[in-house]
Amino acid sequence: MTDWVGRDEGPGGDRASVREAFSLLAHDIRLDIVLALLENWAAVYTEPQSYSDLMDAVGMRDSGKFNYHLDKLRGVYVEQVEDGYVPTASAVALYRTVLAHRPTETTTEAGELDEPCPHCGGTLVEQYERSFFTLDCTDCDSWELLNYVFPRNGLRDRTGRERYRAVESRADYHTGLARTGQCPFCAGPVTFHFDPEDVEGTPPLVGMTCDICTWHVGVTLLTPLRFVPRVAAALLDLGIEPPVIEADTVVEMTGEIRSEEPFRVALDVTSGAGTVTVASLTLP
Repeated sequence: MTDWVGRDEGPGGDRASVREAFSLLAHDIRLDIVLALLENWAAVYTEPQSYSDLMDAVGMRDSGKFNYHLDKLRGVYVEQVEDGYVPTASAVALYRTVLAHRPTETTTEAGELDEPCPHCGGTLVEQYERSFFTLDCTDCDSWELLNYVFPRNGLRDRTGRERYRAVESRADYHTGLARTGQCPFCAGPVTFHFDPEDVEGTPPLVGMTCDICTWHVGVTLLTPLRFVPRVAAALLDLGIEPPVIEADTVVEMTGEIRSEEPFRVALDVTSGAGTVTVASLTLP
């Protein structure tokens, strides 16, 4: 799996509104307001803070100045309800992202794993750079590359196998959700990209791109389809327990396009236990 994020302009092309949303927080008072509202966050059960309580929490005495900055945040990061003010989903999402990717002192940037490559017996190497976790073999190029954006916070207190299994699980569930047409990050619509040579290659590949944000992955065809009940049942027949197929499980795949409109494909999956074929699969 390969994940590409961070293009100059997202597919939605709404750079001006994104710039404006970030610029709203370019003041300490506004940051203090948002953080004060997030302090007692309890999802839908969050108790609104009154104007006076929020002003006290921020430590402001100048009501005119406080109201000016509060007004700038309304609608984007702050919502006014009947009993006061609550943070918006945008404020919560930004806060969670900051916590997930904040620097930690315990993160190992790269290293060799104790277990061998399942394909050639060579050395497995993990690397964490620019918030992307990569697992690769130094001795062969036949193994599918694991490369996915992963919060630095998730690597803390995990070592070796635990680290890449955590990344695998996250990536697999993200692509499983994307198979239904929903971006796992922004809930926007997902477009699938098919190249006949890739789909019928070994392994068969497919691309998925969010139409709104910058989420974009290239995966094997089995990755999003393993959540389909017929595919899951076929994998169980091979002794493979979906939905997460561990990186050290040797699985070979071939695909065959049966129809382009609508797009239908047959998938052959082979392991040490034999081969199964699942036909008439659609994406999404």
